[in-house]
Amino acid sequence: NVVSATENTLLISDTKLLRNQTNTFSLINPQGDDVSATATFYVDGNAIPGNQYVSASVGTHEIYATYDLAGTLQTTPTQSFEIFIPKRKVVIEDYTGAWCGWCPRAIVAVQAAHDATDDIAVVAIHETSFTFPDPMHFDDIQILKDAFNVNGNPAVRLNRTTTWIDPDYPLTSVTNTAGEETDIAIAIKSQLTGNSLTVDVKAISETGLAMDDKLVVYLLEDSILYDQVNYYNTDPTSPFFNLGNPIPNFEHNEVLRLSLSQVLGDTVTETSSLEEYNSTYTAMIPAEYNADNLTLVAMIVSADNTARNAQTAHVGEDKEYE
Repeated sequence: NVVSATENTLLISDTKLLRNQTNTFSLINPQGDDVSATATFYVDGNAIPGNQYVSASVGTHEIYATYDLAGTLQTTPTQSFEIFIPKRKVVIEDYTGAWCGWCPRAIVAVQAAHDATDDIAVVAIHETSFTFPDPMHFDDIQILKDAFNVNGNPAVRLNRTTTWIDPDYPLTSVTNTAGEETDIAIAIKSQLTGNSLTVDVKAISETGLAMDDKLVVYLLEDSILYDQVNYYNTDPTSPFFNLGNPIPNFEHNEVLRLSLSQVLGDTVTETSSLEEYNSTYTAMIPAEYNADNLTLVAMIVSADNTARNAQTAHVGEDKEYE
């Protein structure tokens, strides 16, 4: 982050940090020289020793610097940075099919979760049946079904490894942990140039990343219109009552299109606490995908494939740590 002073420029290394993560401040003169040693830095109005700041005080903090210029005390414009505690996004993975007449039940549960909280990351994993095709079929679905003991549809998993119980799908299974404080944060930045997609994922943790943690990165598509078989067409208690069987041009959202990582995740480099981990992925996007409706889900999972935390972002969005 850069803000120009009258003569010198104040730089801060991070605008968003975890508790006890070091923020470094620098003062740069017009010639590009680092003159931090001649400055005094103030955080929240208090002078700090040197040019580094560490705190567990959550919230927004202000930083400015003073320095001498030809015998006159100069003050840089004030900047701000945030110290935060990461929030958990619950991963909801819905194993489904456009041919599956019972699957609208799970779709209702997922929508209820959306209505209740923004702190979720939803992935709809479609499968073709022996009898009926599904154009949204995910080629590597069997790897996921084998890993997470999925048999039949609908089947919903929370944080990859916990079964969301059918038929009730209790909402509290999601809301009890969605948005809770956790120890790991994920950021996503992506760019689509023509059909070429580049995705940068960052992760940082107060406890670090283990050598058997993995990073999963999925590309999803929203607003795909395709008929959905509906066994609830005659059920007056269902939101899908009298919508038809099948429901014509049903809108399918959060459909898993591509796995940019290995489908169960790529092993991360062991990273110490408060050290940032970075990984970049590239992919060519098929022309039939609607670029305006593409989103990303990234999750850090532990050795047993349980999601530690997740992040979502639209393609082209710079989604910072939350």
